[in-house]
Amino acid sequence: MRKLTWLLITLTILWSGGWFWGSSKVREGIDQWFAAQTAQGYIAQNAGFSVLGYPNRLDVTLDAPKFADPSTGFGWEGQFLQIFTMTWKPWHIIAALPPQQTIRTPYQDIGITATSLRASARALPQMILPLDEAILEGTTIEATSSQGWTVGLGSLLLAIRSDQTGTNAYDVAFVGTELEPDKAFLAALSTDAGLPSRISSLRADLKARLSAPLDRSAPDTNPRVTSLDVNEIAVTWGDLTVFAKGKIEPDAAGYAAGKVDIAVTNWQRLVPILIAAGVVKPEVAPTVSNMLKAMAEQNGSPFVLELPLTLASGRMSLGPLPLGPAPQLAPVTN
Repeated sequence: MRKLTWLLITLTILWSGGWFWGSSKVREGIDQWFAAQTAQGYIAQNAGFSVLGYPNRLDVTLDAPKFADPSTGFGWEGQFLQIFTMTWKPWHIIAALPPQQTIRTPYQDIGITATSLRASARALPQMILPLDEAILEGTTIEATSSQGWTVGLGSLLLAIRSDQTGTNAYDVAFVGTELEPDKAFLAALSTDAGLPSRISSLRADLKARLSAPLDRSAPDTNPRVTSLDVNEIAVTWGDLTVFAKGKIEPDAAGYAAGKVDIAVTNWQRLVPILIAAGVVKPEVAPTVSNMLKAMAEQNGSPFVLELPLTLASGRMSLGPLPLGPAPQLAPVTN
């Protein structure tokens, strides 16, 4: 019994020593990382940090963190940032995000508030730490832009998982519920649109292929999208439903190119949305409505409209309707 007691005491001392050594290395690593980012011209600041979690975890809390890239204008800052990991599984981390935070872009600042918002990332236990899975989830989220718009979301789940069957391939899933559009948009939406004030659900199932893997070398390799399979995008807004499927790839100029087939049930609800969004002028709405009606009847159902979202030569069009410039997925290639 005495030997067992001394064994337990010895193991406790060794474990405690290991934890305090590990926590000191974490502190040292945080200081070095912030100093390195500053030396490279980035903004990386905090008002202090702590490392707790003895005996099985390493819990890091950063106070008032701020990160920004002055060369691009992108940045993030919040009240705090907490990162948790088990001492015996350091390749799996969980982050708790603050209830108030700000995302800065060259075009606008977006303030985010949420009841709960957390993320997790799990890598494979290899030296290069290839990403296996990353998840972002939250509830009661509101985004307010410095340009004046505000949107809300009851809940969200965003997941990225490595697809081991393809090189640098990742499955991307998004589920959002109770999406509340901006109040100005809802005010512009005519009362006879017959749509509720919230979009009940938005789902996306995608497969992205990248130019390089998501691992610890990603800041240097700068992975970009080489193709995007749209397995499913589904929107439910009252009795209006939208289903999309297709494939998108960057063209030689880096702009999104390809075709996504879209089916809209109860498409009549779509016309007031296009007017409120400024895509269609009110005076041409009857012409657009008649055209869409003819297209739906041509496909065999007066209530289901099937039309392609076409991306080509840096432009987008929804069937015969021009939508404007296509998003740029990659830099120009020579």
